[in-house]
Amino acid sequence: MTREEVIQLSDSAIKSQAEHIISIGKELWKNPETGYKETASSALLVSELEKLGFKVKTGLAITGFRADLDTGKPGPTIAVMGEFDALIIPSHPEAVNGVVHSCGHNTSAAGLIGTAIGLKAAVESGELCGKIAFIGTPAEEGIELEYRQNLVDEGKIKFVAGKAQLIRERVLDDVDLAYMHHASSRFGFNDHNGSVCKKIIFTGKSCHAASPQNGINALNAMNLALHAIALLRESYSNSSFVRFHGIVSDGGQSVNILPDHIEMDYMLRAETVEKLVEVHERFDNAVTHAAAAAECGCEIKTMHYSMPLYDDMDLGAAMRDVVAELYPGKNFDFNNFFMASCTDMGDVATVMPAVHGYVPGQIGTSHGKDYFIEDYESACVSPALINARLAIDLLINGAEKGRKIAAKKADMMSIDEYIRIIDGISGFDK
Repeated sequence: MTREEVIQLSDSAIKSQAEHIISIGKELWKNPETGYKETASSALLVSELEKLGFKVKTGLAITGFRADLDTGKPGPTIAVMGEFDALIIPSHPEAVNGVVHSCGHNTSAAGLIGTAIGLKAAVESGELCGKIAFIGTPAEEGIELEYRQNLVDEGKIKFVAGKAQLIRERVLDDVDLAYMHHASSRFGFNDHNGSVCKKIIFTGKSCHAASPQNGINALNAMNLALHAIALLRESYSNSSFVRFHGIVSDGGQSVNILPDHIEMDYMLRAETVEKLVEVHERFDNAVTHAAAAAECGCEIKTMHYSMPLYDDMDLGAAMRDVVAELYPGKNFDFNNFFMASCTDMGDVATVMPAVHGYVPGQIGTSHGKDYFIEDYESACVSPALINARLAIDLLINGAEKGRKIAAKKADMMSIDEYIRIIDGISGFDK
C-alpha cells in the first residue's frame, strides 16, 4: 500500500468523525477544569479512547493518561500529546465558576482523540513500524501554586507542571520523539522561554493597627520586596525575554490588624537554563534582603515550571511539509521568532526531539477575557489531520524518517540528569 493510500485511510477516518471530534472540544469548553483537577475532562477523554478499543493507563501525574498503538513491527516510539487544563479568568463571559479554556487546551485534547481515530485506521494498513503513544498531559498552566504546593507536600507530585511530572514518573522513558498542537491564529511552531514559580511568605508580628509600634507589619516586607523586584528589572532592561510577574495571593484579613502573614506568587522567565538559574538566585537575594530590612521573616518555595523550549528543526520541517500538503498556500511560521511565554513542552524537548505546533482557530487575547474558539473545525480537526499524517511519514517505509530523528535522543540530556537538575532547582536534593 502506498503512502497516499495509508493517508487516505487516516484522513477518511478523521473526516468521518469530524463533528464528533468538534463536540469533544465544545464539551470540554463548557466544563473547564484547572490543572491536576481535570477529573471529568480526563474521564471524558479516556472514555473516548476506550470506545476506540484502546487500553488506557490512567492516574499518571494525577489526571494524565496514556494509550499505546503498537504496529507490531520494530521502530521508534512517538508520542502525540494533548493538553486539557483551563485557566482562572472570572471576567470571561463564558467562565464556569471563574474557570475557562482561554488558552484553547480543549481543542488540543479533541485533536488528540481525532489523531487516535486516524492512526488506528492507518495502522491497519500494515505499512507502519514502531509504536504511537497518545498521552493526555495535565496541568500545563502554572497557576494555583498553593494548591500544587500542597500536592507536593502530600507526596502526590514533585513538579507543578504536568509534562515535567510525567517525565519524573518515567511515563516517557520509552518515547523517542514527541509533538503536539495548540490553538493559535496561525500554523507553525516557535521556541519559548523557561520558567520557575515562587511562593513567597513574609512573616511579622500582628497587633492592633492603632498601635503599630507593638507589631511588625509583614506588608512592609512585601512593599520593599516589590520595589526591589522592580529595580532588579533594570539589570535586564536589554533582554527581550527575562520576565518577572506575580500577584499578592494573601494580603491580610482584617484592616484593623497589622498582618503577620503575607503571601505572593511569582513566575520568573528566561531563555536559557543558565539565565533562569541566575535570575532565580538574584530574585531570591533581592526579596530576602528586602524582608530583612523590614525586620520580617521570609520563606521562598521555588517550584520548577518549565525548561526553555527549543524545537527540533527536522521534526518541525516534517510538520511544515505536512501542513503544506494539507493546506496549500497557507503560511507556516517556521520558528521565525522566539516567544517570551512558556510551555512545559520545553521539558519534553530537553530529553528528546520534540515540537510544539500551532493551528489557527482562536480569536481574541490568549489568556484574556475576549478569547474564544472561532473555528472549531480548524482548531480540533486540523491538529488531528496534521498529527496523524506526520506520524505516518515518521513510521512508514521502515520508519526511516522517524528513526533518523529519534537517533538524536542519544545525544540529548538523559531523563535521569533532567530529574537531578530539576530536583536541585526545586530543593528536593537538600
